[in-house]
Amino acid sequence: MTVPRATYRLQLNQHFTFADAKALVPYLNALGISHAYLSPILKAQPGSTHGYDTVDHTQINPELGTLDDFRALAHVLKQHGMGIILDFVPNHMGVGGADNTLWLDVLKHGSASQYADWFDIDWNAARPGMQGKILVPFLGESYAEALVTGSLRLKPDGDGFAVWAYDTHKLPIRDEDAAKLSLDAIAAHTGIPGNAESWSALDALIANQHWRIAHFTVASDEINYRRFFINSELAGIRIERPEVFDHAHSLIFALIGEGHVDGLRIDHVDGLLDPTAYLQTLRARSPRPIYLAVEKILAPHEQLRAEWPVEGTTGYEVGAMLTRVLVRPEAEHKLSTAYADFIGPVTSPAEEEFRCKLRIMDNELSAELTTLTRQVAAIAWSSKFTADLTEAALRRALREIIAHLSVYRTYADEKGMSPRDHREIALAIAKALLTRPHTPAAVFDFVAALLCGNLPPAYDVAAITAAIGRFQQYTGPVMAKGLEDTALYRYNRLVALNEVGAHPDRFSTSIAAFHDSNRRRLKTHPHSMLATSTHDTKHGEDLRAIIAAIGDEPQIWHAATRAWQAMLPPHAIAASDLYLLLQLMLGGWLINGDLTNFANRLKAAMTKSAREARQHSDWAVINAEYEGKVSDLIDDLLANPEFLASFHSVHEPLVAIGRRKALIQLGLKLTMPGVPDIYRGAEDWEQSFVDPDNRRSLDFTRLAKALAAPFEGRDDKMILTQTLLQLRRRLPSLFSEGNYEAIDLGPDLLAFRRTHNGDSLTLVADLSRGHTSSLPIQRASPATTIYGSAAGPLWIGMS
Repeated sequence: MTVPRATYRLQLNQHFTFADAKALVPYLNALGISHAYLSPILKAQPGSTHGYDTVDHTQINPELGTLDDFRALAHVLKQHGMGIILDFVPNHMGVGGADNTLWLDVLKHGSASQYADWFDIDWNAARPGMQGKILVPFLGESYAEALVTGSLRLKPDGDGFAVWAYDTHKLPIRDEDAAKLSLDAIAAHTGIPGNAESWSALDALIANQHWRIAHFTVASDEINYRRFFINSELAGIRIERPEVFDHAHSLIFALIGEGHVDGLRIDHVDGLLDPTAYLQTLRARSPRPIYLAVEKILAPHEQLRAEWPVEGTTGYEVGAMLTRVLVRPEAEHKLSTAYADFIGPVTSPAEEEFRCKLRIMDNELSAELTTLTRQVAAIAWSSKFTADLTEAALRRALREIIAHLSVYRTYADEKGMSPRDHREIALAIAKALLTRPHTPAAVFDFVAALLCGNLPPAYDVAAITAAIGRFQQYTGPVMAKGLEDTALYRYNRLVALNEVGAHPDRFSTSIAAFHDSNRRRLKTHPHSMLATSTHDTKHGEDLRAIIAAIGDEPQIWHAATRAWQAMLPPHAIAASDLYLLLQLMLGGWLINGDLTNFANRLKAAMTKSAREARQHSDWAVINAEYEGKVSDLIDDLLANPEFLASFHSVHEPLVAIGRRKALIQLGLKLTMPGVPDIYRGAEDWEQSFVDPDNRRSLDFTRLAKALAAPFEGRDDKMILTQTLLQLRRRLPSLFSEGNYEAIDLGPDLLAFRRTHNGDSLTLVADLSRGHTSSLPIQRASPATTIYGSAAGPLWIGMS
């Protein structure tokens, strides 16, 4: 197995192809990268900007290039001593549109399709008339309106016919119905605007199909196939079925076998029915040993499963830790006070998370909870001892337990439930009993026995296994949408802490805890990825570092925000949203940037934030008036000389502190145990907002020129990145195998030493408040300076 020394994440799409990546190889080599870490390369929906909507596992995405183009990229990388890590999606496929032939076959033939069991579909939906049908919630208007307006049209399709929605979504007609149609009959079924008879004919034809087309909001209550979170255009596949596994991995395994791919990043591993079995199968079936990292979001108290045969995670938890070790712990009370003073009464992060998870289950993920409840109720009703338990009571109990669960999911399988998972379920049930005191204890007792595998043998084992699997695949989306995509947009005390894989109530990390984490990673997963920015992060790494600087000067920030609040018209937007906006402006302000472009990016980020928070706007019910007020406020702030003068008087000292923090963060990532990943462009200052802002086009020509410039003409961040990546290239064993020794230099200095076979690297970082002091380098190690000086925030030496 080839273990990466350092990876560089590239986001491939029609505007950045294999050819573009190939042209970038000399730059990556000069930087010191060992592996290009590519976003998904299999055929995706046309125009996909991310590649996670795979429609054909057997083809390379033609928008990225050909298979030969991919091989050419791999060849050039090999010529430079580099390799490829691929992002792979085993949980779901892109559906809708007209390009997923597997999905289209299921729409045409229903449960009789040879691919019907490849997708996770409930063919017995409760709604009358939905037996044997799939809900297709892709309309932007009601079904009736789509008929009337002609948004639904019948067209010839090869040897048959299909209904098209908006000329985008293909809905094949059953063979038995197509046989009765002819080109002459199409006019009667095309939904011609103004022709009521044609609407009736088309409606009658659609009623006979294996699919039901509906408005997109219907999915929340009635979706009957497993999705990726709440995205109806990403349908879950049953990768646990051998034929699905073989099909999905055929091309990827071929590329591994040819030597073009050294490793895989497994997307959303928690979405799989049995992650352990999948990873074991992947290891066993791979044509040769590969590096394997999983996208797994760990709770603060959770460790990666020891039984998973992987090198580690993709590093979300590392990014959260690095942010928190830079935040001053004594600032927590002051910033909490400042936040409450600005917005009024504050809901605690834990309570906000709990409420948001309940809200998600009552709305966007309601249909999935209904399906789970029906499964659990059927088991309860199969025995006279639990036949009195009602579906409504079971739903309330499940809802409450899931809202209290502190991890993304548990992992019970045919071997049972581990003690740690049992504790998680028991704790969630104990909390649920307190918040649902009027639900009979017998309901919780039954659910507990079911989830922990303790029901008597009289109950159907297969049904229990299916229900547990459904429960475990459901809790992750609830946590993701409730915490990451709702609560983190509501609680804005210090948004540098609001990140994927992080909890905003964990304000800071001690130096001792930082060392403990590194020692543990070195012992259990020494090649786990280290990430500070990804395509999923809500704030770029340097934007977070600058916002974290608020913790160094909380009084200045408190006074400034109140002064800025007084400059604005009262109640223009919600105070919490304004507090978020001010932090994003602070962290995202570009020294040499286009102000109009900055304003547009900021507006897009605030619009998404408002919809994700689901308080003043929403993806399903957009409040255009409120979003317009936010947009107008941004324009007003950027055109207000009084505000800008005040803002920059605060911004300048805080950005100076933040940039020092950013260099410390980078230095730690590139020297601590693990495999560091550089997100595209983050070798320069990364101040992106939430996606899609962090996937916008980059000027790699500018970056290459900057990298080639003399040291005195380059930015500190790029110098530090190249210096340490080149050092990792020169001394790979020091970083991959070297031990880790914490050095105690007092409460404000973080220091450690890595040693291996006579080589020694020492790092000292000054975490003290505000301006840096002189670093006690001699106390740390009498070494040759690699980077920094005694007067700077970071010093790294070798001996």
